[in-house]
Amino acid sequence: MIDNIKLFALDKHKVDEHIINNEVVELKSYFDYSTGEINCYPKKGKDLNLEINICKKSTTIKGSLHKYHNEKFKKGSQNFDDFYFSQIEKQIRGLIKKYKIENSTSITNLEFGFNLAVEKDPQIILDSNILMNNLKAPNKNLKFSGKGDLKEFQMTDYSIKIYNKSKQFKLESNILRVELKIIQKRFLTKLGIFKLEDLLNKETFLRLFEALRDKIEGVVIIDDFQDKMMLETDKDMLNKYSNPNYWINLKSTKSLKQISRLKKELETLLNKYELLHTKNEILEKLENKFIELLEIKEYKKIA
Repeated sequence: MIDNIKLFALDKHKVDEHIINNEVVELKSYFDYSTGEINCYPKKGKDLNLEINICKKSTTIKGSLHKYHNEKFKKGSQNFDDFYFSQIEKQIRGLIKKYKIENSTSITNLEFGFNLAVEKDPQIILDSNILMNNLKAPNKNLKFSGKGDLKEFQMTDYSIKIYNKSKQFKLESNILRVELKIIQKRFLTKLGIFKLEDLLNKETFLRLFEALRDKIEGVVIIDDFQDKMMLETDKDMLNKYSNPNYWINLKSTKSLKQISRLKKELETLLNKYELLHTKNEILEKLENKFIELLEIKEYKKIA
């Protein structure tokens, strides 16, 4: 569930002294060739995959909590397996103790996501089914030299990332990664996430899940309909409505009320021809995986 995270130490002086004096991690500083002296800042260290940065005005810890857990247990630097709440809790308590950061952190960045075992090749889902978010094309549609494909919809405070986890790690099973990448502290604040200890509360995960689910529901995910028996007029409309350029051009010619009506026409067509199987599968598996990893009996939406 929890992957990359970035946090600031609020009691910087205390944390710095603890890390440096107790050699918690091996720190490296930079040599200034112009003066022949070693600079005091920044001091940088690695705790497995986590990056420790001690700068003049801030001290940060960042990296993947999921990979950190796996590296500690000699399972490789990977995040394709399941990461349960009890495991997350153990790693967080360990970091708090190791770095003496109890109730003295500020979280500014957080990734919350799931690896979903889907029916078909994730590549097909990425290439053919995941089209738009809020009727806009992805900001990033990347291929990583055979190491996985990604579609990312970037917003001001967050991104929705969906990628082919099977291809990234050469897995035999069909694994689709769905992730909410939060990049602004104000988004976390709205979810009641301020410090590392907040991630020890299952209520926090419920709020994170509802935020992720809400964002995925806004993504236009359509089953392939080219070979489906349907009225030609309906097929023409679907071809038009599934093109993000169509919606971009509408903004200059149609009112918000007219655009809203066209969006409802798209929804009607998708339901009429049952073209939401892939999307419904993703949402269902998302909820089931959340229940499993949070180690609860059922998901109950927060009122």
